[in-house]
Amino acid sequence: MHATLTFPFTPVTWNTVSDSSFSLSNINAIHYLSSSDQYVIVGNNGKIATSVDTQTWVPRFSGFNENSIFAIGYGNNQYVIGGSSGKISTSPDGINWTPRSSGFGATPILAVTYSPSASLWIAAGGAGKLATSIDGIDWVLRTSSFGTTYINGLWASNSIIVAVGYDGKLATSTNGTTWTQRTSSFGASSIFAVKSTPGGNFVAVGEAGKIAASNNGTTWTQTFPTSSFGASTIRAVDVSPDGTYIAGGASGKLATSFDATTWIQRTSGFGTSIINGVYIDNNNGLAVGQSGRITYSV
Repeated sequence: MHATLTFPFTPVTWNTVSDSSFSLSNINAIHYLSSSDQYVIVGNNGKIATSVDTQTWVPRFSGFNENSIFAIGYGNNQYVIGGSSGKISTSPDGINWTPRSSGFGATPILAVTYSPSASLWIAAGGAGKLATSIDGIDWVLRTSSFGTTYINGLWASNSIIVAVGYDGKLATSTNGTTWTQRTSSFGASSIFAVKSTPGGNFVAVGEAGKIAASNNGTTWTQTFPTSSFGASTIRAVDVSPDGTYIAGGASGKLATSFDATTWIQRTSGFGTSIINGVYIDNNNGLAVGQSGRITYSV
């Protein structure tokens, strides 16, 4: 009897969703919640939509009016979205949203995440601003260690929180309130996104096709040879529970990897349009971006 080999899901072929409900407004981020089997996308002009099958999207009222929504996260039984003009809102279901006061003033919020180990929400964005909240409702500004440098991305593993931003800056925290700058290996190139596996293996992506990996969030190594993105900016990254990485960015480029080191380019269906967000699980992948475009792979 021969053993049967199983391989992680690899999103090779990508198809276009006919109607994202966003018209030509950019989609900036995507989130999937397995407990409710619901996808949520957010983007420019205050647009937000939900779906249970990735094909039919229902527009929801965000309350952001014409302000863009750049980030979405889920934790402690609620969603949090953040965007331009310091706007932030919470929702128990991704459908009904309540505005909150972020303390950011007119500064944009570009990233939100929930840290299970710190039992804390973290929001970050322009001018190096960073705030924390126990409940997603009341927010306290913190010193981020970024100075006035924009913070583009946040991610919390089970033990550490990582923040990334312009000029290659990267910082970590175990409690969300005290932050330490680390050597990112990006040099002066901006970093746009960071994610980790359930086991705590991190990957960060950014300008000039740069990708770096870390097994602890504090010590980082650039992918060598190059990531397959050439000089194109990488704006989004995700990793499935079974260990398939996906990254997307400028010029419609999208690539997959099993080790965060060797990346294979795929035909994304975006043409030359920018990919702003990606999602992958053990059965399907999604990419969202410019002009309301969504592509999927199953």
